[in-house]
Amino acid sequence: MKKSGGAIVVLLHGIGHVGLNMMAIEAFLHKQGYKTRNITYPSLLKDISNLSKWLATKLAKAKIWENASEVHFVVHSMGGLVTAQYLQDYKDQIPLEKMGRVVMLGTPNSGSEVADALKDNPLYKLFFGPAGQQLTTQSRKASKISPWYELGVIAGAPDHRINIGRFFIEQTHDGVVSVESTRVEGMRAHKVMPVSHSMMAWTPSVQKQVLHFLKEGVFQE
Repeated sequence: MKKSGGAIVVLLHGIGHVGLNMMAIEAFLHKQGYKTRNITYPSLLKDISNLSKWLATKLAKAKIWENASEVHFVVHSMGGLVTAQYLQDYKDQIPLEKMGRVVMLGTPNSGSEVADALKDNPLYKLFFGPAGQQLTTQSRKASKISPWYELGVIAGAPDHRINIGRFFIEQTHDGVVSVESTRVEGMRAHKVMPVSHSMMAWTPSVQKQVLHFLKEGVFQE
């Protein structure tokens, strides 16, 4: 079991969001004794590679790795792609004995069919910027990232409410990302929960699963 004493959990939101979207899960982790670093990053202005560089600079300035006994990451949607890119790009600068666990919430590791359908739409391109073009299934296939750390992934499904995903995704999905797309080769655990994409970090049952994985490296049955 990994203890929370001296550990820091880095929180990253999804595309077009801000740190406030991770506020509920941050508060939950505080109650469990974890320190957190809830980061708002420029998700609409840079591509994923440059967001990885931005994150590296941010964490270096905060001396995250120096000040923590262990560093975990809890990340939502595209925040998971940025985190995965960072952990691959800067592996040689990370003290491996301090590397904790990573939990991804609804991360489109294999891309999103919604992005496939809308990538050429001028409004989509204008709003979601360069990273939005990297959320397609084709773009994610070209990304060669595999976790060297303990990774747990939570997917949402089914979502029967009116949402954009129902028009573009044939498989079971959370409203934006299919369950299958969240899977990544080399992950340690995968959990499907009845929650929508936007509500994952706000849902108490999801928060409890995140905590369990941070402590034990597995999700509860």
